[in-house]
Amino acid sequence: MFARRSKIHMGSQIVAETPLLLPSFSSKGFPQVAKIMKLMGEFITGPILVSGYDIYYKAVPQKITFSELIFLDSGGYEARCEHDLSETYGKLHKPKPWNRRFHESVLKNWSSKWPTIAVTYDSPTQFQKFGGQVKAAKEFKTNHPNFLWELLLKPETKKDEFIGLEKVLGHVHQLREFAVVGMTEKEIDASLFGAMKKIARLRAAMDAADVHTPIHIFGSLDPLTSVLYFIAGAEIFDGLTWLRFGYHEGRTMYSQNYAAIHDSEGIRRKNTDQSYEMWNNNYYYLEKLRTQMVNYVNTGGFTHFGPIASIVEDAYKQLQADMTEMR
Repeated sequence: MFARRSKIHMGSQIVAETPLLLPSFSSKGFPQVAKIMKLMGEFITGPILVSGYDIYYKAVPQKITFSELIFLDSGGYEARCEHDLSETYGKLHKPKPWNRRFHESVLKNWSSKWPTIAVTYDSPTQFQKFGGQVKAAKEFKTNHPNFLWELLLKPETKKDEFIGLEKVLGHVHQLREFAVVGMTEKEIDASLFGAMKKIARLRAAMDAADVHTPIHIFGSLDPLTSVLYFIAGAEIFDGLTWLRFGYHEGRTMYSQNYAAIHDSEGIRRKNTDQSYEMWNNNYYYLEKLRTQMVNYVNTGGFTHFGPIASIVEDAYKQLQADMTEMR
């Protein structure tokens, strides 16, 4: 079994236990993000993810009162024009200026009462070799010790579409210094199964080196793919899928279809009312999904995943076979 659970510590305090399914908030695609956060703050108590870019431009409030743990992303997603894998539309996004100095400003002025895991700087125009990424991350740790730090692995050059996994595997012991290690879903591999195999290889190499740092997949908060990445060894997931689509029996669907299936009066509701109800239900679905993941780790039984159990079990058997052949 590749799936696992971890405890994240800040000093002697346990600030979180994985798996974590992080509702993300972003101005990219959601210009009313502050309003959404205010609405959902009445229900959310667990960890969330917000962007340093949005903090800097005051799209979201810096003082977040409703979450017990905050992941502070470095703003690379909002600074890019391209979209992530969960977006089915090509809505034009015009990013504002974003650079390391702006990111540093957010870190220096951060004053949340909640424990915060900060993600290392990510730029759409700057690239570094793996060694440089680790060195820069260590500098962040030294300069901002009030945060827990997550090393975000990135492609090394502009020409690289994916993260250079072989380079990482050769120096996997260096990941021990960070609270979390992250990868964006679209930068792992060209296929879902390929991504699962790379996650499993990284997890296996980390375990062999006695590196217990949890793996975070950015942009994956789909109830099926999150489970598939979880059984491959990832433990933390975030994304905007929960705001874009409805969760239903282990799958996502268009909000209009979701409304019609969940409520006989749904087809009569305004889109704004539908969205609000869908977000609430999606959040509670994520809570249920986390419980399913925990139960799977405890028992190894795929039936915990309900309607998608057979899909998950088949994917796991394929993954297990491929990993066995590679040994």
